[in-house]
Amino acid sequence: MRNLLTCIGLLVLLSSCRAPKQLDPPTPVPEHQPISGMDYSPTNLIIMYDAEIGKEPLLAAIQEIQAEIIYDYNLITGMAIRKPETMTLEATKAYFENVKGVVSVAYDHIYRIDDPIKPKLEER
Repeated sequence: MRNLLTCIGLLVLLSSCRAPKQLDPPTPVPEHQPISGMDYSPTNLIIMYDAEIGKEPLLAAIQEIQAEIIYDYNLITGMAIRKPETMTLEATKAYFENVKGVVSVAYDHIYRIDDPIKPKLEER
């Protein structure tokens, strides 16, 4: 009986052993293409304004050209806006650069979490 149990135990152990699974080679991550050939939104701008002048002149300019406020930042003096359909992004940027109190107008850049890290080199 003991021999029978030993044989059964060995058969169970041997039947549970398998050859190691062959692993497939890793699939390379495909290169992504820039969105519409650019790395910024084709419709949005980030506008910073002087806190002492306030945002009233900027709000009036936004209303005048019928742009849309996407976000009014609380921690910084700035807004994200969507350009009006009647203007190009470049024309909208140029328009807001001449509004009283506006400190800077920048394209709303798109950053992907899988973009390679590009170190900023110091200029000497």
